[in-house]
Amino acid sequence: MSGMRISDWFRGTAEVELFGAFPAGVLNAAAAEGLRLWDVESRDENTLRLHAEEAGLAALRRLADKSACEMRILRRGGGRGARRRLLRRPALLLGAALMAGLLPLSSLFVWDVRVQGAERLSRAEVLRALEDCGFGVGSFWPGRNTDLLCSEVMLRLPDIAWMTVNVSGSRAVVAVAERTEKPLMYDSARPADLVAARDGLVRRVNALAGRAAVREGEIVTAGQVLVSGTLESPAGGAQQVRARGAVMAETWVERSALCPAREQLKTPSGIPRSRFALVLGKKRVNLYIDSGKTIDGCDKIVSEYTLGLQGLFSTPLRLVRERFVPYETRPGDDYDPGRTGRQLYARLEESTEGQILSYTLTPGRRGEAHVLTLRAHCLENIARLREYG
Repeated sequence: MSGMRISDWFRGTAEVELFGAFPAGVLNAAAAEGLRLWDVESRDENTLRLHAEEAGLAALRRLADKSACEMRILRRGGGRGARRRLLRRPALLLGAALMAGLLPLSSLFVWDVRVQGAERLSRAEVLRALEDCGFGVGSFWPGRNTDLLCSEVMLRLPDIAWMTVNVSGSRAVVAVAERTEKPLMYDSARPADLVAARDGLVRRVNALAGRAAVREGEIVTAGQVLVSGTLESPAGGAQQVRARGAVMAETWVERSALCPAREQLKTPSGIPRSRFALVLGKKRVNLYIDSGKTIDGCDKIVSEYTLGLQGLFSTPLRLVRERFVPYETRPGDDYDPGRTGRQLYARLEESTEGQILSYTLTPGRRGEAHVLTLRAHCLENIARLREYG
């Protein structure tokens, strides 16, 4: 609950409905008198719903009567009545006072740990390393040396370049920066040939370094040397260089996709149900029976609500809601040949260093599954480096 909502609860609020020929005139009159109204909603041309403070209800009713409108209070919240009911419950007041007294002490412990900046490393890996170093949910943080903690965690996780741990109230934010992967290095002076990545019909040879081993119009097979890095000298002997260049060739590629003919599709059915649990630190208390049973035929949605103020502090108490949505399965045909064909074409285009001249899509069946075959005629650079020994 935010500070504004708490103050509204103490002042008292009400949801009001105005009905009449011109309810908007009541809003204009209320604005002129300085009445605080919010969440104004037009139900139809003669009806408005809004929220108002309890102290301004009498003035709002007077303005509604002047405008020939009927005012009806739908719901009240907080105010004098709620305060009187609260005072009649001393146990609740005692609990609230106890919570308020324990709140400063609770803020000396970490109840919420958040990890930022982790991409290759998972959040669980970082949290596990922190717990191995003695820092986690329930840890006493004022006497903790965060610099030493970061050093210990970085020794356990070498993929972290640097990290910081910032504790505010009872929430710890762990910011990590991962090491940049070292790029693959190669010796530019190491001799190498250019070989064919796949079979093809050579259309153009451009040898920038090395000796061309094939000619235009020649058919080559995968692995065949296209540009040799060995240069023979007229004076005898041979010189080895790193071949460079491009060999454009016509290639014929075939790719297939196998898709199930029918899939089991889910459709919601029945009434969703929920069950709750309380988590105090690391101890979970289920607020339901048969905790060991699983609920089949349902999608499970888990939500957690931490007691505290967002951005200010957290408490060790969390409410866990498990929502089970029943569903039924039915056979359905989800095969879309157009979408599958586009996916096949996109993947071929990504792997082709050149252009696709033409292609065909051929549907078929394999047992109970659909088969879509893509056959393409391409013009691409098939030269790939192969270093010596």
